[in-house]
Amino acid sequence: MPPSDQVAELATNALLRGRNTVVEPHLGLASALEGLPTPASAEGDGSQLAVKLCRNASELSRTLQGGAALSVGLGPLPIPLLKARHQFLDSLHTTVFSLSLVVQARRVVRALEVVDPRLRADVPVPHDAASLDAFVAQHGDSYVRSVRVGGEVLGVYTFYTQSRDQAHQLEQSFSAFLPMGGLGLAPELNKNLAEASRQASVNTDFKVMVRGLSKTPQIGPDDLVSFATGFGSLELDQPEELSLETRGYETVPELRTALAAVAKNRALFLGDSFAQEGLLRKQLRLKEIRNQSQWVNKTYALYGIDPDPSLAANRVQLNTDLQTINALEQQYSEAPSAPLSPPVLSSLTTGSPRLNVRVVDGELMGGGGGVAFEYEDRAHAVERRQRLVKVGLRAGGRVDQIRLSYKQSAGLLAEQEKEWEAQFGGDGGSDKGSVELADGVSIERINAKTGTRVDQLRLTTSDGQTTGGGGNAGDRKLDWTRPTNSVVLGFEGRSKAELDALQAVIAEFGPLRWEPVLEEEDH
Repeated sequence: MPPSDQVAELATNALLRGRNTVVEPHLGLASALEGLPTPASAEGDGSQLAVKLCRNASELSRTLQGGAALSVGLGPLPIPLLKARHQFLDSLHTTVFSLSLVVQARRVVRALEVVDPRLRADVPVPHDAASLDAFVAQHGDSYVRSVRVGGEVLGVYTFYTQSRDQAHQLEQSFSAFLPMGGLGLAPELNKNLAEASRQASVNTDFKVMVRGLSKTPQIGPDDLVSFATGFGSLELDQPEELSLETRGYETVPELRTALAAVAKNRALFLGDSFAQEGLLRKQLRLKEIRNQSQWVNKTYALYGIDPDPSLAANRVQLNTDLQTINALEQQYSEAPSAPLSPPVLSSLTTGSPRLNVRVVDGELMGGGGGVAFEYEDRAHAVERRQRLVKVGLRAGGRVDQIRLSYKQSAGLLAEQEKEWEAQFGGDGGSDKGSVELADGVSIERINAKTGTRVDQLRLTTSDGQTTGGGGNAGDRKLDWTRPTNSVVLGFEGRSKAELDALQAVIAEFGPLRWEPVLEEEDH
């Protein structure tokens, strides 16, 4: 079959197919309608290239779908994301306060619609609850009014800001290089984004999806702008459905009265013409709270800190709220005409957790000689999951050298990691070995004797490793044991030929802060 015929068949077969916009909306069901396919409006079709900053889950979902204008309230989030896009959205692991910058290049090669469909002669109008439920089971609660076929590339930069204030500050920094009102696509986009996130000390991630090509190229952040810019000129050898516009069956004159009860229930899930937020949007927000809660919990585990008790308690309520929505979805699936009532979802009021960390200096060991070395980015170290992973010493009559290895995780799932080493002091004395700090292992105890230099030092880890050495000089003793809510992030001090001074950099974890989810932020 010629490619043009394949495209036409793909578009024609999708039109008028039934869809259940609440339960498995990506599945095509049997058609209850008939009508004449005609070319859809060309507005917004052809080749498009755009950049969009998304401030909430609804904006992100609409952007991933191509920003298609749909009838109010139809389709989840608020439209039926095709399966590939839904999986892509889930893979981003967005949180309540994260920002998403979407680079989208899109090429539509075929667009069809049916303007005035009518009920097929062999499909009876539902006359009672049982026949209505059977109708929805076979044909769904809506139909595909228009379809667009082609290809696209979606590149998404996710910035995992931890609060409203941090998100607002990062958004303001973007305004320096992203034009207001319809963001432009400049070659230096990736460089500017990296610099903005670095200055804000925000974890970032990048993912890309390409559709319409049989062979998917490998595209990194540095390649995205050039690939997206040239996407419109590529030959699409495997076009796919890009977007579907759905309409409720109640918009068909013969079904307006019969489908009223289903339309009312559907509005509970998808929202209504008064911009009331539907349960599916709230479900997405709850999942974003879950993503953030998992990040917080894993951060506690990474540093070997006992979690705040409120995290587990609120996670129980969060799971209960998600199960409540799932149960309502199941009820709608089994009996879409039966009246449903909106639930109370208290997790949205409790909101999203944010770590409450204070970084302090430990007691100073040694004096003022040598050259200072500092601990990097202490204010945002925990947000970036920056941690000490190895410490080594050289010592003789005094401590001659300290070797520090650090690791930093990027992104919500720590899919990218950065490691570096630093060495301070000279090559005197002998090597006293190293202690290695795996996930959850920390410096448990610091013992030292110091005067004008660090004369003796011994480090003990929470899993029993030790390293140490030096002489018995020094008139100041230090015996520090880690409090349960604290962790040694690293060290700073002074050095030249020897270790002149040393000071632990300590993170103290306080009670979690919870920020409620505001409904008006998700429109």
